[in-house]
Amino acid sequence: QKDHMIKFLDIVVTCAIFSTTSIEAASDYTIGLNNETVHWGYFSKKVPPVLRVSSGSTVTVEMATHHACDDWDKMIKGDSGMESVFTSTPEVKNETERGATGSIDGAHILTGPIYVKEAMPGDILKVEILDLYPRKNPYGKSFGSNGASKEDGGLFTARSFSETPSQKDEYVTIYEVIESDDGDYVTPSYQFEWPNITDPNGIHRDFIAYPATCVPHDAHGDTVPSDRVSARGWTKKDNITYYDEPYPVKIPVNYHVGCMGLPPASHDFVDSIPPMPTGGNLDNKRIGIGTTMYYPVEVAGGLLSMGDAHVAQGDSELGGTGIDISITGDFKLTLIRKADFVLWQEQLDFPLGETASEYIVHGFTETDYLETFSKDPSDIYGASSIDKAMKNAYAQTKKFMIARWDLTEMEATTIITQAVDFGVTQLANGNLGVHGTIPKNIFPDWGETSDAEKGYGEKSEESKKGGRGLLAYFFMTFVGLIIIVGFAYIFVVLVK
Repeated sequence: QKDHMIKFLDIVVTCAIFSTTSIEAASDYTIGLNNETVHWGYFSKKVPPVLRVSSGSTVTVEMATHHACDDWDKMIKGDSGMESVFTSTPEVKNETERGATGSIDGAHILTGPIYVKEAMPGDILKVEILDLYPRKNPYGKSFGSNGASKEDGGLFTARSFSETPSQKDEYVTIYEVIESDDGDYVTPSYQFEWPNITDPNGIHRDFIAYPATCVPHDAHGDTVPSDRVSARGWTKKDNITYYDEPYPVKIPVNYHVGCMGLPPASHDFVDSIPPMPTGGNLDNKRIGIGTTMYYPVEVAGGLLSMGDAHVAQGDSELGGTGIDISITGDFKLTLIRKADFVLWQEQLDFPLGETASEYIVHGFTETDYLETFSKDPSDIYGASSIDKAMKNAYAQTKKFMIARWDLTEMEATTIITQAVDFGVTQLANGNLGVHGTIPKNIFPDWGETSDAEKGYGEKSEESKKGGRGLLAYFFMTFVGLIIIVGFAYIFVVLVK
């Protein structure tokens, strides 16, 4: 009997500890995916927030890839949230703007915006990426799509290095996520050449244009597609050319958020494609689990939106896209008020990343293309320059290092030259990007509390007092654990 009671006690304690761990991982809020929680192709200070939170809150956010309709059956079918977002018929178009308005022609499905209480222009929003995980289809599988395209009817960047530079020979590769004990990876499922498609409204799409273009597939390989796309009015001119046995490469999984940031104050609506000082479409593969982003706030509440997630992407995003995939992420949002700034925060005019081992500085062709081309921001597409992006990345890196470590310009320049790695972030987004990665371990203060761990922007009094604060959960769970253990101990003693 005594042995049975000791085993019972072990089970009780284990369950209580597991309960504590589960609560610790829980988010304060969740934004589910549907057509009412997304906006398509733009950042805007005019979009009403879908959620309001206090500084220090954790939020779970579901995100949809705008390339999901490259294969409806694998990435949309049977998923009510995805079907809600992608519904588009002559009678019903759940998201009317879809990046084809003629003025804010972006691409990305962005979940949000999230309003952070008390955030004001001049502050910084700190976004910690706690976890990212794939959105599985009803069959328990996850797929992503890579489109070798320019998405504006022009020739995609990689094509200029090919044997057919004058042809718009775009193609799509559908990848499957494979879970493995040796590490998850993605591998190509099949490829197809982009067909000439006509959408339900009669618009001809002979290149990979506009988000939410749905492909009416033919039978190929072992696949017999459903009629869900064609039944909605999508047609094509000819049969599609497929490649059902692509080389079985295994690319390690690296979930990251390609497009995340805040709207600017200068314009009511802006294209989601070119990156800007408040973030947006950085397409940096380092913005994944464990990374903290710092975004300058230009409008009240900050209004954070996110989407365009990738399961993998190389630096440069040369072909036009990463492997776009729908995911869910857990984030912690903390407000850093202007009154509490340290020196480097006072000078922040770009989206800064931080990991446990490095800082990630972002530079673009134009640090603020919305200011340079204020009358017509789309002019940035004709002014792209990787040389200017490199110069700006260097200038931003030097400015940040001088402020962060109190360096002279001579000191900063030699350290940058010997220790900082620069890379081409993306060649696909109009405002081209170069990033500099600054290793932390070269500085004497290495090992001290990182900027990401410092208590910038503690929770507001409102958040401290009530709601669903994790502190209350922890306290109640601890008290409950003590009571359970106490009763169990008394019971064992009595039985003995």
